[in-house]
Amino acid sequence: MNEIPKTLIVDDEHLNRILLARSLQSFNIPYSETTDGQEALDWIKNSTEKQLIILLDLNMPVMDGYEFMFHLESYPEEFLDKQIELIIVSAASQSSFEELCELAGITLKTAAYLEKPVSKNRLQEALLLATQNFSTPL
Repeated sequence: MNEIPKTLIVDDEHLNRILLARSLQSFNIPYSETTDGQEALDWIKNSTEKQLIILLDLNMPVMDGYEFMFHLESYPEEFLDKQIELIIVSAASQSSFEELCELAGITLKTAAYLEKPVSKNRLQEALLLATQNFSTPL
């Protein structure tokens, strides 16, 4: 699992961040954490990482996951030097997520959708899938 780039956990719930962080640590994957979409956008813009996997919760204060995805999609020029893969990690069902994305006009593709609570095996599979989507290897 050491070929997986830095991962950013974006979740307002402290316990969820701890659980995801423990899994990432067990895979020896470097990670950072933010508590909402705006914090994540600021982190990404200030980061020197060229490839990044984002574990994105949907329901957060300040800027939720939908607003975050809308921003990524609406302002691609802000992220030209980055390759970003999204993995949704949410308690909401995938069908309601897809429905809300359609209603909001969000067409941004995600590497995977994981419903909480997330098993370590499913997370590992999603990370590997996201890594395969990068256009150039690390």
